[in-house]
Amino acid sequence: MKKTVWLVIMALWLTVGCSSSNREAAIDYFLSDSSETYVIHLFYEERTPLDMELLDYMNSSDELLTVIKGIQVYDVTRVDNEKRAKKIKVKKFPTMLVTNDKGIVVDTQDIEEVKAFFDQIVRAK
Repeated sequence: MKKTVWLVIMALWLTVGCSSSNREAAIDYFLSDSSETYVIHLFYEERTPLDMELLDYMNSSDELLTVIKGIQVYDVTRVDNEKRAKKIKVKKFPTMLVTNDKGIVVDTQDIEEVKAFFDQIVRAK
């Protein structure tokens, strides 16, 4: 009897421990490789000047260049990028995501929110 209970507990533990949502698994693709750096991801349907504005912002100081690892741009009119956006539930465009090595830390359509986040990071250093 004890053996059966133990097997049931182990099976439940493995099921709970090994399962994660599809969104969480898909987010892994977007993560930075360090807790000290961030990646900006821009999803858009129509061409936008946001990519150049983000790039100009990133290059505006040496401090930002040390914390922003890069900017990735995803045109969701391409099938592969549309699938990526759907997997992580990006529904409005343009959307900017900022990720670290653990997950999404900023999810916004407003570039000023992205700038405010990084300004706070740089001030804290």
